[in-house]
Amino acid sequence: MTTDVLTKHNVQILGNASSDKVLLFAHGFGSDQTSWRLVAPAFAADYRLVLFDLPGCGRSQADENETLHHTHLESYAQDILDICEALDLEEVQLVAHSVSSMTATLVALKHPNLITRLVFISASPRYIHDQDYVGSFDQATADEILAEMSQNYFQWVRKYAPSIMNTPKQPLLSAEFSKTLLRLRPDYAFLTFSLILKSDYRREVSQLKLPTLILQAENDPFVAKAVSEYLHQAIRGSQLHWIDAKGHFPQLSNPQAVIAALKDFLH
Repeated sequence: MTTDVLTKHNVQILGNASSDKVLLFAHGFGSDQTSWRLVAPAFAADYRLVLFDLPGCGRSQADENETLHHTHLESYAQDILDICEALDLEEVQLVAHSVSSMTATLVALKHPNLITRLVFISASPRYIHDQDYVGSFDQATADEILAEMSQNYFQWVRKYAPSIMNTPKQPLLSAEFSKTLLRLRPDYAFLTFSLILKSDYRREVSQLKLPTLILQAENDPFVAKAVSEYLHQAIRGSQLHWIDAKGHFPQLSNPQAVIAALKDFLH
């Protein structure tokens, strides 16, 4: 089972093999573990680094049926738990990007003794406005995004990747994100992105009771500043750190700022 899990998720173990400090990096939608390549090496001397690819992403070996059965974030949380069990990990510090921040929340709530610290990068517990909650989109905008995606996935990628990266002075980042998005099966991509846009984990994040760092780019078209402020208020004792960066991937657009914030927070 161990080999199956590690192969299925293309698990890579890097850094200091003898260290008892573990950093687990979880990538977000449409990317893969290579999205951490500018950040993870900065911690290689002092930590065991664990990176992986979610089903359907990167070099994951998960079969198509299993990938398409990931219809809720609990399935992705179980993927992380399976990896931790296969590697016999304890006292994990989990760094998560975008939707994986909510997956990390589920992991931490289900196994509170496994995760010691959480880092959320570009995280949102809910994307759509709701009564007194200010999200990043209204319902009509979310519906329009999904309609465009379902009608022509490839055209949607050409439009979506540059806007989510929001880094016109770094065009290679948009090209990279487009490439990883286009590796996804369109039906799986639509299923997953629909799940993300319709998700609501406000109740779950309010239950977190462990040290949590919220890292957010100053100009992220996918996560409104009000959402980051909401997370900060909802998670008792959390820290909110604004990154001088544009776009939804500050670990790529300003990795040095992300590294500095992580070094101040991690143990």
